[in-house]
Amino acid sequence: MTAPLAVSPRRQMSDVDAMIADLRSCEHPHDVEVCGMLLHILPGVLSPRLSHAPDALISKWHIQSGATILDLGCGSGVLGLAALRAGAERLVALDINPQAVLTTKTNIERLGYSDHAEVRLSDIYSALRPKEKFDLILFAAPYWNRKAKDDLERSCFDEGHSAMAAALGGAHNWLKSDGLMYVVFSDQGDIGRVLNVIDDSKLRVRNMHVFRPSIEGGHIRIIWELTVR
Repeated sequence: MTAPLAVSPRRQMSDVDAMIADLRSCEHPHDVEVCGMLLHILPGVLSPRLSHAPDALISKWHIQSGATILDLGCGSGVLGLAALRAGAERLVALDINPQAVLTTKTNIERLGYSDHAEVRLSDIYSALRPKEKFDLILFAAPYWNRKAKDDLERSCFDEGHSAMAAALGGAHNWLKSDGLMYVVFSDQGDIGRVLNVIDDSKLRVRNMHVFRPSIEGGHIRIIWELTVR
């Protein structure tokens, strides 16, 4: 029988290059606890051990009982799984990183949600099926306008905010008429440019929340609630 992994302590990092270097140094899986969930993180996946973006969104969202959830860029699966714990009924999780897909699949199984959740390898919405519709889309967007060299960096870097534009530009096709998209971003990204992307999409801002850091020098998170126009 394999001994359980030690639970890694969480900490906040605002230096993205230091964060990526830390993640690259992790050659073995680790476990981390978020919102009462023990998550298993494989190498090459952005870990909530170093990112508090999930906490920001979870602190501001409202999950209706029985909701259908799309977790876009799911990473470890933390947001979608937290939504199931909050009362959602069905989860589809998508990520372009095969290691993230495997990590999320592992966490779905470990937490007992195999009958309510599935994860697919996907470039933005490419793996969705015709006529699939969701009550909520959750998107913890990459903040930094830099070119990503690999799948790990794609979780942080979005050159020209092209992934953001694709996510926002296509969301109306997958939301129910009364559905909602939650987007979490940072003041380390170009907020003005993202607002322009929202204006160019078929979404509108219903509400905006600010999540302030609990450490000196930490970055502020912005959470947008978006609905179909």
